[in-house]
Amino acid sequence: MKNDGVRVLRILGREYSVKAPAGEEGALQEAAALLQAEISANKQKFPYVTANELLLLSALNLCARQLAPREDEGDEGEAVQRLTALNRRILAHLQSQD
Repeated sequence: MKNDGVRVLRILGREYSVKAPAGEEGALQEAAALLQAEISANKQKFPYVTANELLLLSALNLCARQLAPREDEGDEGEAVQRLTALNRRILAHLQSQD
């Protein structure tokens, strides 16, 4: 079995094997790092929430930032579309793990 594009991401202390399209592995790693940073920040703010609530809260915060109007709307372009698609794939993968 070929492991091209497969990355192991560690989120909330759990490892996930996720296959990324060729050339998108770095973006996947960055997305996972961004999510983990958001989780860590929310964990400090809300130390008593469950892991699932923490993940949901963090994902919603990141999505809200992404949807918020921006001052530099012209710079959205391809990068935002790629991150949105990556976010959908990650969420679909996480949902399939349940």
